[in-house]
Amino acid sequence: MLNTHRSALAILCAVLAGSAIAAGPTGTAADYGTSAHHGAAQRIIELQADTRHINVTRGETVTIVRAGQRFTWHVQTFSNKTIFALAEIAPKDMAVDGIAVYVAANPQYAGS
Repeated sequence: MLNTHRSALAILCAVLAGSAIAAGPTGTAADYGTSAHHGAAQRIIELQADTRHINVTRGETVTIVRAGQRFTWHVQTFSNKTIFALAEIAPKDMAVDGIAVYVAANPQYAGS
C-alpha cells in the first residue's frame, strides 16, 4: 500500500513539473497580456502617423486608438520581456506595423 502512495505521489510530481514548464511563453498574444474591456483602461494611447513606439507598464491596462479603431489590453508580459511589436496584440486590420511596445517594470513590485 505504501508503494502505491509513493507511485501516486511520483506521478503527481511529474504532472505538476510538466505543468510548470508549460506555463512559459507560448508564442501567442497571451505572452503579452490579455484583451480587456474598454472601461478597464487606465489611460488611452492615441497613435499618430509618425508613432514608432509606445511606453506601458507591466500590469497597466491601456486603450490604443488609431484612425477610429481601438482595442484595450491589460499588459502582463513575462518579466524578461520588455519590448514587443504592437502588431502581436492589435487587431489584424489595425495598421500598427513598425510600432514597438516598451514595457517598464511595475514600480509597485520593485524592492526597496
